[in-house]
Amino acid sequence: MFKKLGKILISGFFILLPLMITIWVLTVLFDFADGILRNTVQTMTGYSIPGIGIIAIFIISFLLGLISNYILGKELIHLSEEIINKLPIVNTLYASVKKMNEVLFLQKGKEVQRRVCAVEYPRKGIYSIGFATGDGPSELKKRKRSRFTNVFIPNTPAPATGFTIVVPTKDVMFLDMSIEDALRIIVSGGTISK
Repeated sequence: MFKKLGKILISGFFILLPLMITIWVLTVLFDFADGILRNTVQTMTGYSIPGIGIIAIFIISFLLGLISNYILGKELIHLSEEIINKLPIVNTLYASVKKMNEVLFLQKGKEVQRRVCAVEYPRKGIYSIGFATGDGPSELKKRKRSRFTNVFIPNTPAPATGFTIVVPTKDVMFLDMSIEDALRIIVSGGTISK
């Protein structure tokens, strides 16, 4: 009897676990985004307005998107990036995040960029899903007399982090899969597959 109750409890727990993790992640993200402005607004008005940070992020994102479509806006964004690039530590972090955003989400640049692929990594017979991000270093191409491809291998469950490996192009298996499907597999730890 207790064995059966234990199995039922464990089954229920595993059904509930993804929902609990999703709620936890969303709560952490909400608290982080909301915390950006909550204290400032509370100091100014004397009231705490839940959700003000989220609303502000949406408004700022919309305004930046609107501004970036005009020449003056593009110049202001370029000037802001030049200032950021002069700040030690911040420039490295910003450049890395910007490049990752361009590689994974923006749809411009070389065709080889953002292609989903699989490579035998970390050893033969084990495949890792990654994103071909461009041609490998020219120095390596000269020395080995072969073509190479840079492949970004994202971490589970946070695909914005990961590492880059350089693979002979002949060993890169390009997959007929969208970036969204690949990210779904990566974020879920392989429990959701196409």
